Amino acid sequence: MAPNVRLAGYNVDADLLAETLEFLRALQGGARASGPGVDFAEFRQHFNDLAEGYFSRVDLEAFTPETLSAAYARISRDPAHVSELRRGARFGVARARKSNEAIIFGLGHASVAEHAAFNFDVSGISRLASEELQSHRLLSFTEKSQRYITIGRDFVIPKEAEELGLTEHFDASIPMLFDGYPKLFEALQALHAPDSKEALSKTEVRDLETRAKEDARYLLPLACTTQMGMTLNARNFEHIIWEMGDHPLTEVRELATAFHRSVGKLAPSIVKYTSRSSYPRENRAAIVGLMSGEREKRPFEVWTSPKARLVSCTPNGEQVVLDGLGFTACGRSAKAEAVWPEVLRGMGPHDPVLREFELAQAIFDVEISAACFAQLKRHRMMTMLPQPYGIEGPAILPPAIAESGQTALFENAIRASQTAASLVASQSELIADYLLTNAQVRRVRLQANARELYHFARLRCDAHAQWEIRDLADQMIVLIRAEWPQMMALACGKDRFAEEYDRMFP
Repeated sequence: MAPNVRLAGYNVDADLLAETLEFLRALQGGARASGPGVDFAEFRQHFNDLAEGYFSRVDLEAFTPETLSAAYARISRDPAHVSELRRGARFGVARARKSNEAIIFGLGHASVAEHAAFNFDVSGISRLASEELQSHRLLSFTEKSQRYITIGRDFVIPKEAEELGLTEHFDASIPMLFDGYPKLFEALQALHAPDSKEALSKTEVRDLETRAKEDARYLLPLACTTQMGMTLNARNFEHIIWEMGDHPLTEVRELATAFHRSVGKLAPSIVKYTSRSSYPRENRAAIVGLMSGEREKRPFEVWTSPKARLVSCTPNGEQVVLDGLGFTACGRSAKAEAVWPEVLRGMGPHDPVLREFELAQAIFDVEISAACFAQLKRHRMMTMLPQPYGIEGPAILPPAIAESGQTALFENAIRASQTAASLVASQSELIADYLLTNAQVRRVRLQANARELYHFARLRCDAHAQWEIRDLADQMIVLIRAEWPQMMALACGKDRFAEEYDRMFP
C-alpha cells in the first residue's frame, strides 16, 4: 500500500472568490429562468455576456495562494493600500511569481511563504510513519482515532520487508494481533456493561464501546494504517518534504514524494527547494556512532501505568517568574505572598496563565506506551526527544484488560510481536518497529515551561482524558508542584478546577 495524499484545499484571494460566486449565482439564476417558451438564442447570449464580463475581471491563473504571498511581500516597500496590492497580484500572476522567487529564495525572506496555506487528505500510511510526519511542530492535523473507531485489518508491510524477503514475519505476526483485537474488545465491553444493557441509550452504548476500544487498541501494531486531515503553510510544507525526503524508511520518503506531487505546479514560486544536503541526517548518524553504547537489554514485563521522573527544573523557578512579572511592571517589587494570589485570582478553567510563566522550565523523562505517545505528541509546543522503540522490554497493560481476564491473551500476543520484531531486526532494525504494538514502552525526554504545563494539566489531568496520559500528567504535575507549589497551585484538570480554586480562594 502506497501513501495517498490529495490536495484538499488552499487559500486564494477573497475578492477572486467573491467575483466567481457572483458569476455562478447569475448563471444559476439564468438557468432557473430558462424553460419552455424561453428563446434559446437569447439565453445563450445572456450566458455569453456573463462569461465575457467574468473573464474580463478574472485571470484563471490567479487561483493560487502565490498572489497573496506576493501582495503581502510588497507591503514593506510599496505605499499602496494592501487591497490594491492584492488586486495587482491577481492581475499579474507571472510578475507575482517572479516577485516571490526573488523575495523568498533570492533575499531569503522565507516568512512570506507562510501566507500561503494548504489542506491535505492523507491516508494509507502506517501509525509509525504518522509519528514522523506529526513530529513537525508547525502543522495542524486531525487523525483517525483508535479510541473511537473500530479498526479493520488494514496495515502496511514496508517495501524493505519485500526486498529482504522478510514478509513472512509480517504475514504471521500482524494478523495474529488483529485476531486478538476483537476478542479484547468483546471482553472489555462485557466488563464495562451494566447488568441490563438493554436499558442503555445510544449515547451510553457508544461510550461503552469507546471505553472498550481505547484499551483493545493497545494490541494493534504500529503497521496499522491511519488517515488524517492536515493543514500547514507553504514554508513548512517545503520543510517537511525535504525533511522526510531523505528519511531511511521508504514509506516516509514516498510520503514526501506524494505531498510534492499533490501540489504539482500550483505554487512553483513558493514551493521550490524540496531536497537538502547530507546535513543533519549524516551528522545524527555520526553522533549515534560516537555516543551510543550497547543498548540496554530490558526484560519483558507488563506495567499498569506509565512512569515519569523530574530530571531538572529552573532553580528558584517561582522567583524567576516573579522577577519577570516585576520586569513587565517596570521593576516594581512586592512580597511573593502578596503577588501569587493576584496572579491567579479570577482565573477560569479555560484561561491560559500569564506569559511570564514561560520563564520557568522543567525537564522530565517519561516511559509511556506507543498509544500514549500518539496523544502526547499533539502537545507540539513541548520539546520532545523520543528514543527509538526497544524491540524487547516492558509493555503497558491497561488495568481493564487484567480485570476482564484477558492478561494471558494480551501478554502472549505482545511477546509474539516482540519475537517477530527481533527476528526482523537481526536483518533490518529499520523496519522491526512496524511489528511492535501500541503497548510497547518508549522513553521520551520532555521539556516544557510552566505555562505549557498548565495547558497540559487542563487537558490531560481531566477525568475525560484517556487513562494513561491522565496518569502521566498527574505524575508530572505532582513532581513539579513540589518544586513550584505557589506557581502551580491551580494546575489541574478542568473537572477539578472549581474545587482547587475554592480551596485557594475560599
